[in-house]
Amino acid sequence: MAPRPLRLLQRTPLAWRQAIHRPMRLAAAIAGVSFANVLVFFQLGLSGGLYDSQKRPIQRINGQLVMVSGRYLYLGEPLDFPRARLTQALGVEGVKAVTPLYIGITEWLNRDTRQQKQALIFGVTPENPGLRIPELSADPLALQRSDSLLFDTRSKRNAGPVAEVVRRDGSYSTELRGVRAVITGLFSLGVTFAADINLITSNTNFKNYFPSQSSDDIQMGVIQLEPGVDPKRVQTTLKDVLDPSVKVLTIPELEATEVNYWRRNTSFGLIFGLGVVVGLVVGGIIVYQILYSDVSDHLSEYATLKAIGYGDGFVVAIILQESLILALLAFGPSFLLSLGLYGFLARSTSLMVVMTAQRAVLVFLFTLAMCGASGWLATGKLRRLDPAEIF
Repeated sequence: MAPRPLRLLQRTPLAWRQAIHRPMRLAAAIAGVSFANVLVFFQLGLSGGLYDSQKRPIQRINGQLVMVSGRYLYLGEPLDFPRARLTQALGVEGVKAVTPLYIGITEWLNRDTRQQKQALIFGVTPENPGLRIPELSADPLALQRSDSLLFDTRSKRNAGPVAEVVRRDGSYSTELRGVRAVITGLFSLGVTFAADINLITSNTNFKNYFPSQSSDDIQMGVIQLEPGVDPKRVQTTLKDVLDPSVKVLTIPELEATEVNYWRRNTSFGLIFGLGVVVGLVVGGIIVYQILYSDVSDHLSEYATLKAIGYGDGFVVAIILQESLILALLAFGPSFLLSLGLYGFLARSTSLMVVMTAQRAVLVFLFTLAMCGASGWLATGKLRRLDPAEIF
């Protein structure tokens, strides 16, 4: 037979009755916890969108290994190394092909506003592009003109109505650092924090926009392996063969390098982390105030329960259950609000701000922990309560 306190809980949902006893207080508590949840969702979504967006070009690399300068920090600060280093990789067993990927930052001219914006431009070898771009694969001759480029349709709007003009007229003419450039095609990738605009051109055309740069200097080398070859094994061999001035990374390692740069060397990681903490603290204070008021308003009833034999564990469990009820009731509205917020952020910033199951579960666990901790703190008065002092 179940213990008497457990039987009583099963027959009478005291926590639920306490929660709905004052609808306005319940609504205020749900609104407060929902606000805190939305704040946490916002911070996690924005930080996740930043890091995921930074990884997007890396995830399109058309190979299993990449060669970069030994001083490489992140994609938006390309550093040169001799193309001969990439050629050396061809002699290593398991390497199928190598292809250079030129990367540069240049000034894009919005011909309507005459404003200049930063553009990240990739130079690829058309017959074996260093990036997997379906639009380029479908039309390998798209970059044949000496001044032609492909424009990322997910670039920021301050670039101008480029995509609309290309779809209507077939091309869009502008300037890159004073050099004529013609957009002859479109592709979809997504911007990073390195620039507002993404462009792709051929390795030959790339030199037109960076005349001071030698064609023998590249920013990234893409190494393609034979089917079934272990990238780690080839990576180890290449490290032994190549000069220390370059390093070879797997795609996951390059992604981790990119994320770590933005997380550790900029203020983004600290700002987003503090935002999550502030959201949890705000929600915790709201829940604590609601539950503490509830305990104070019903102190005589709790004293009666203790006087007739119910221990601290029983009365404390009522408040803890009530805190978890608040967490459950508040999570649904906050989740729906956050979905709308994510959609707005994705449209306005062009970042990959998407709701994931892992993030939803994480915030739900945060909510349970926050409400549970606040509920425990609110029971301090109950745990110290002596029925003799009330009656």
